Amino acid sequence: MFIGKIAVPTLEELFINRIEQQILSGRLRPGDKLPSERQLQEETKISKTVIHAGLVALEKKGFIEIKPRCGAFVLDHKVTGSLEAINALIRYNGGRMTREQIQSFFEFRIAVEGTTLRKLALNHTDEMIQTLDDILKEAEILARKADCSAAELAELLFLFQRSICVFSGNVFFAPLFNEFKPIIIQFWEDSINTFGSVPNVRLARKYLKDIINGDEKSVYERLVRSSETYLSASK
Repeated sequence: MFIGKIAVPTLEELFINRIEQQILSGRLRPGDKLPSERQLQEETKISKTVIHAGLVALEKKGFIEIKPRCGAFVLDHKVTGSLEAINALIRYNGGRMTREQIQSFFEFRIAVEGTTLRKLALNHTDEMIQTLDDILKEAEILARKADCSAAELAELLFLFQRSICVFSGNVFFAPLFNEFKPIIIQFWEDSINTFGSVPNVRLARKYLKDIINGDEKSVYERLVRSSETYLSASK
């Protein structure tokens, strides 16, 4: 049996997670001042170097602001938070997104992915189509297996989406998709478990058919409909 690598969190990661939980739970509110690094060191029994690195990481995520000679203050992460702050919130909720977060993400997805699909429908090469077709053929083989892994299939469907982003020619879309990969993979796994492996791959195949036909309207409308179907099923 293959178990895979088991990673042990570092002290810095544990410290960051502890502060994140305090903020996300509401125990620490925007404007609250954190204890000094010396106080945090005494309370947690970890080095000041680790404490400082953890605070810097929390500031990059948008959870706190470090003011020289004043200390660290909690920010409103809904306003200042980065993508990492969103991922932290999802982890805090047990790996699940709220209805509001799901709706917001699909609006973002339609805005970004809808653009890539339409751009590719209007301008693509045979090599691009062949690459996308190869990914789907691999996905189709996997989807028909009795022991099909939702996680493995989700990875292939994510690769299909990201390739579309790359082929669209926009240099920002693929990096954005990479940043959202954990969320996108989770959506694909949920969709596979809800609607089945084969239907999800068939949907991707329909996207490719629209692209080949140069039908930018159809491929965009298909994305909107599939998003609405997912949202309805997740109520």
